[in-house]
Amino acid sequence: MNIILLFSIGLFLGIIATLLFELILKTNKKLYHRYYQHHKIMFGYHIHHSTYGLIAILISVVLFLTNEISSAIFYLALGIGIIIVHTISDGRFVFIEKQRL
Repeated sequence: MNIILLFSIGLFLGIIATLLFELILKTNKKLYHRYYQHHKIMFGYHIHHSTYGLIAILISVVLFLTNEISSAIFYLALGIGIIIVHTISDGRFVFIEKQRL
């Protein structure tokens, strides 16, 4: 598959998935409460969902090293899309932060 097309599809899916995730959290009070209370259990640290983008990028590195170039490009773009949307919606570039007490 064309590299640019594959990258574009991955980027688009990362953006759409993150937008849908944030929309569901904003419109469903029960999930909103559960998601934002769950991070307090994680040793006092808030794990932002941009971390999923970082994980996708790490997966792309592993795939690249195993010579799965097409899959690596897709996961790289997916991770970048997740990180871009989270950075725009949160107003800052963050993955993990210590929760204030």
